[in-house]
Amino acid sequence: MLDSPKLRKAIAAATAAQGLLSLLFPKRMAKLGSRLLLGMSYENTGELEPRDWYVDSTRASGLGMLVGGLFGYILADRAGDSAAAAAAVEDAEAEAETEADEGDEEDDDDGPVMVDIDE
Repeated sequence: MLDSPKLRKAIAAATAAQGLLSLLFPKRMAKLGSRLLLGMSYENTGELEPRDWYVDSTRASGLGMLVGGLFGYILADRAGDSAAAAAAVEDAEAEAETEADEGDEEDDDDGPVMVDIDE
């Protein structure tokens, strides 16, 4: 599913963006998370206040997501570059092989061969 470097880049960029938001605005992201996760099951989730340890934990996880997203983006970019280079090499090899086959057709004679074994 993640064979496409473009898809990997998009996922890594989204992870880095989420991490940056969590790093810069941990309290808002914690409140948003509680509204999204608890809002369907409970009432008045907007009145909940995250504790200090939870805000610090959100900030730390945001830093990890930012670093992981950037690292994943770099890896996906390199994978895309090497995939493009490998495709170019394969195309060049296939073209060279085709040209070599065309030249061999004139020289190859697959007809019967007479061998004199009496000598």
